[in-house]
Amino acid sequence: MVKLEIRCPTCSKRGKIEVSEEEVKSSTRGLFAVNITEGIVCSHSFIAYVDKNLTVRDTYTADFQIELPVVESKEEEGVDKSLTDLIDVSLIKLNLTVTNLAYIFHAMIYNSKILFISDQDFLFEKFKEFFSYITKDSYELNIQFAKKSHFQKENYKDRVILKGSEVLSDPLKLFNKKKLNVEKAIAQRFISEYDPTSSIIILKNELKKTFELSNSTVEIIQKLEKGKKVFSRQIIEELEKKHNVKVSMPYLEFLYEIVENYFKVEIPKTSEISNFLGTL
Repeated sequence: MVKLEIRCPTCSKRGKIEVSEEEVKSSTRGLFAVNITEGIVCSHSFIAYVDKNLTVRDTYTADFQIELPVVESKEEEGVDKSLTDLIDVSLIKLNLTVTNLAYIFHAMIYNSKILFISDQDFLFEKFKEFFSYITKDSYELNIQFAKKSHFQKENYKDRVILKGSEVLSDPLKLFNKKKLNVEKAIAQRFISEYDPTSSIIILKNELKKTFELSNSTVEIIQKLEKGKKVFSRQIIEELEKKHNVKVSMPYLEFLYEIVENYFKVEIPKTSEISNFLGTL
């Protein structure tokens, strides 16, 4: 067993945890997930990811429950198993954490330009292949990669700049007090899935699902009579009818965010109280 120093992502308190060096280094998915329960470091529970060099790569709070809706998909039917020959999923998971991916997904739904900085420029082509695949048939992702030594911040004033799990620039204040719960839940599904091919297909399908459901929400709104307000219950029922899917209120709020910021469609919602009551 080895001891690692860890920091709580909620309160920043530091503490020590013990992990099995053998289990960490034998992990086939590249990152070893450790559930930190309340009382080990502080009063919060969270998840830590440790790489094979026994370095803590990422931590994020686990005290939220986001139910991702299940939509039948034919994506896995006849999928080319050589997909993982093109995209090294284990390498991607070692270098893009839950937090990295959540930041990128959040900036993407705001149509924001993104610059990702890394000293490991040999990864850039692999990142491009990865993001090209997972956003196929759904979002347009405007992301560039730059080596840290070649980076000059003044040349990229108009975009989100990420360096690992650190946000160097956020001109639109996209991450100001945002928990990114749905984005993290989607990224977590990808990171935690054991099989490389399944994990990347799952991620692609989750993104495509948000795109299709938010697009359907746009269609519902555009069919409303002029001046008529929309109730969340109405949207949930329409989505269930069209896609045979159950959508939770937190997930619907995420779809609203996509509708208003990616598709640029204003949602004529009722007051907060009546809109909530409309879901009951």
